[in-house]
Amino acid sequence: MSAEVWIGIVTIVAIVLGPILALRIQRKLDEHREVRGRKLGIFKTLMSFRATRLSPAYVQALNLIDIEFTDPSEKPVRDAWKELQDHYSDWGRKAPEQRKVDEKRDPERADELLAELLVKMGATLDYNFDKVYVKKGVYYPEGLTDMEQEQHALRKRLLGLLAGNSKLPIAVFEEKFAPMTVLQEPGSGVDEARGKSA
Repeated sequence: MSAEVWIGIVTIVAIVLGPILALRIQRKLDEHREVRGRKLGIFKTLMSFRATRLSPAYVQALNLIDIEFTDPSEKPVRDAWKELQDHYSDWGRKAPEQRKVDEKRDPERADELLAELLVKMGATLDYNFDKVYVKKGVYYPEGLTDMEQEQHALRKRLLGLLAGNSKLPIAVFEEKFAPMTVLQEPGSGVDEARGKSA
């Protein structure tokens, strides 16, 4: 075959396969972008709610780590999540008396483990945060902390009341009021009006 025939064959193959290859490459890029977007969503949610860990969004984001961070290079992220999850599970299994003993140590350990998780997760997503920034670089107003604690206290009291563990304080007041008398000024016309009608 001559060179012209080969050039013609290559041209036809390029015309046919070019768009197909371009579509496949575009699809792979879109998939990669979508996977990265989901991972970023988890990371941003965890960073946003790291001061309010009872938030459902925070808990949901934690539970998505195993699903989204599956690449072998992301094993440190999964390992850090397992360690944090183990700590949370141990805390939940403790008796109330033991929780009181470990009240200060356990939250500090949770802060440390969460910071480690977020640093490792950020590194896989090209964010360069250190543990100090992750732990201290969060804004949560004191007023919101007070409101959250008050709501928690009210909820506990109400649940205790409904469960019969506490009583509702009620005070009974007797209605003993002194009789009221109206003082009349002389010449006000009240007595005169009574006299005329009588």
